[in-house]
Amino acid sequence: MNRKFFISISMVIFLFIQYLQSSEEHSTQYGSSLPHTNNTKIVGGIALFVNGEPITIYAIEKAQKLLHTDKLRATDFLVMEKLRESEIKRLKIEVSDSQIDAQITQIAQQNGMNIEQFYAAIMKEGMSLVEYRTKLKEQILVQELMRKILFSSNVGQEDELRKYYNEHLHEFVIPKKIDIIKFVSNDKQSLENFIKQGIQSVLPNNIVKAEETLEISSLPNQIADVLLVTAENNFSQILEAEDNNYVSFYIKHKLLTEQVSFDKAKNYIAQKIIANNQEKILNDYFERVRSRSKIVFVR
Repeated sequence: MNRKFFISISMVIFLFIQYLQSSEEHSTQYGSSLPHTNNTKIVGGIALFVNGEPITIYAIEKAQKLLHTDKLRATDFLVMEKLRESEIKRLKIEVSDSQIDAQITQIAQQNGMNIEQFYAAIMKEGMSLVEYRTKLKEQILVQELMRKILFSSNVGQEDELRKYYNEHLHEFVIPKKIDIIKFVSNDKQSLENFIKQGIQSVLPNNIVKAEETLEISSLPNQIADVLLVTAENNFSQILEAEDNNYVSFYIKHKLLTEQVSFDKAKNYIAQKIIANNQEKILNDYFERVRSRSKIVFVR
């Protein structure tokens, strides 16, 4: 299935896996708690309980294969999953059908499809709509949990935000208009090669260019963000466009610049600081959750 058919949860999984890879101490602790057993073929046999919720031997073996890891790390991963589920319940995080519908609409649009085409693509991949909505709901729940954890952290207090703002004033000077050259092609590799060769290189026949002056306020947020972070005399990253095309913007001039006030910038700054510290925030949070949880090993 096209990886875009699901909202991005790879970051969350990556953080959990990174957590496992950096948790030798916990793996050692689990090793001392797990007695050796030859009864590993018992499908559904319970290996341990996390706050009363069972984890089976079969689930651990399945996680070992999925994560390409050993028994101790697979166990740790499943424990973290249980802790995550318990936190979703404790914090009363819920996802409505309308939220799922809105997310599906957005994903369909990102894939250049209407809802009917998108549903047809899902079923063509061998997944029912009920299964897809269930998996999507699980992903949204996890994202909401991570968002809640990150934004309830102590990172990004007012003094820290203002310090960042004063030390990075250049980041908060934005243009109202941008002179650009737009390059469009249905061949991504050709566009990548052209960008590597530079703006003065010969334009291939399968790339179309057009010069425009764009008003930032009239652009979709995704494109506006890309243009704002791209320096003058540079190409933007390549974006997917309509009709299976690809587009890159060459920034000529940024016009009518203005300084964004601290009050308008502080939410962006908070998000940036949190993003830079998110792994530590999540690790510290689940360390605290683990320490107050009851984990009982059976075999």
